[in-house]
Amino acid sequence: MPDDEYEASLLEDYIRFDREGVSLQVAVVEWGLPHTPTLRWHVFQTWRRSPEPDELEEAKQRALKDARFFRTCTTCSLLHNVGHMHDALMCQGCAELHLGVIH
Repeated sequence: MPDDEYEASLLEDYIRFDREGVSLQVAVVEWGLPHTPTLRWHVFQTWRRSPEPDELEEAKQRALKDARFFRTCTTCSLLHNVGHMHDALMCQGCAELHLGVIH
């Protein structure tokens, strides 16, 4: 999948703009039960008024670079939600493929 499409899917799945139009929220995948991921939403940035499109896009890009929410796997070099990381350096998919871990 090209980087632009992959990044767009991360933005679509894990970043949302609230209905009031003043808060950008980022989700973290949590695993309360095995094989049952849930999303926990965190406020990333707020504005006093609805932001301009370029302000919103800049905030989204900063959220993608924030290690509280996303990390790059050192094995596959893809950006992942922290809830899909096996540890600080490797995603769950690579841990399964290369380490034999079962999630």
